[in-house]
Amino acid sequence: MRLQFSFLLISFLASSLSAYAAADLRGLHVTGSGEVRAVPDMARVNLEARREGEDASALKAQLDEVSRKVLEMARDMGINKRDVTAAAVSIRPRYRPSDRGAQADGLTATRAIQVVLKDLADIGDLINGALQRGVNGIAGIELDLSNRAELERKALDLAIDDAKDEALRVARGFGVTLGELLDAAVDQHQVRPLMMEAMTARTADSGPDFSPGEISIRRSVRSTFALAEAAAP
Repeated sequence: MRLQFSFLLISFLASSLSAYAAADLRGLHVTGSGEVRAVPDMARVNLEARREGEDASALKAQLDEVSRKVLEMARDMGINKRDVTAAAVSIRPRYRPSDRGAQADGLTATRAIQVVLKDLADIGDLINGALQRGVNGIAGIELDLSNRAELERKALDLAIDDAKDEALRVARGFGVTLGELLDAAVDQHQVRPLMMEAMTARTADSGPDFSPGEISIRRSVRSTFALAEAAAP
């Protein structure tokens, strides 16, 4: 008796799940997309300072001095102190090849310094000044938008409108009436700043020739609408 009851229960659950899955497939499924393009108005400049030697304390002191000079320069340029981030010093063994394999040959100390610029016209001055104060290179420049959140919302609004327009267009084509919204899901998106090639001291002086291009912000939404037969004319 228990076996029979268990079998009936399993059959009932399987039928319910099948019916639910079928119901879940009903309706009109559409995807809407929205895009907003804008010229970047800010940049994150990633600087790198590197020193090599035998004494870890001496190497750290040298990098601390570089950081101090960069912070001082940023202040003189009118950059807010909270827009300059100096990471902790990283110290690792340095190796050189030999007949007996890699041999320890001193230490390499590095520090990353990120500067957020609110005026793209300052990129050249920042890079040249940082190189003159002991920075060894530019790890990367990210162009971004100060009003990104607002533009993300605008792109999402466009995606929603696009989904509704697409649903109405398809419904009219099939001669049915579009019903209520049954389900909607906003696709996950990644923040992708526009990457620039690192400038050298010479190209950083390009001045007015510098063109940041545009950043594209895309959002999409998947939605399901109920359908009904169109009313007779």
